[in-house]
Amino acid sequence: MNNTKESIDKKIRINGIKLSAELVQVNLLNRFFPKDFRVLFFQLLAQHQINIPFILTSVMGEEIIGSCCVAAEDIHRIKMVVEGEPKLKENLEYIPGVGTLSIFPHHSKLKLLGLSFYLLGKQHLPLYGMASSISSLTFITDYSQLDRAVSILLEYMDLPRNHAPFRTEIHVIQRKR
Repeated sequence: MNNTKESIDKKIRINGIKLSAELVQVNLLNRFFPKDFRVLFFQLLAQHQINIPFILTSVMGEEIIGSCCVAAEDIHRIKMVVEGEPKLKENLEYIPGVGTLSIFPHHSKLKLLGLSFYLLGKQHLPLYGMASSISSLTFITDYSQLDRAVSILLEYMDLPRNHAPFRTEIHVIQRKR
């Protein structure tokens, strides 16, 4: 892919791009403790009605991996919530100022995923996480770089007419009744 423009005969059609508000990524580190801290962590967030707009968890052998993104304004609440759980607190890592970029493929093949990684990496955009589903590819990068990431991708991807990348405008806040 030395000359990406020449190796792609036409733009890859996609159905849309969605950008998040500013978030903080919280990584649950695995230091091979016998207890799975993900359950405790997510229970605490649920009890304190803290929304999780992006979550990624997996298990590989004995290693437990967990990561989520929360609204930037909720990070202080999370730090207060985990204060009473020292083992949990020492196994959390925070990455402030991130955002998610979701691409909605249109009958796309794996080429879209590979191309996305290649283009973002070539431009030295940091990637803190990635998730895929049948309907979307979601990348976590610096919030301040989201517009740049979109510009890079749209050189090789084609949005439907009358569609532009959109930012989430609705912010749901949970309240106790």
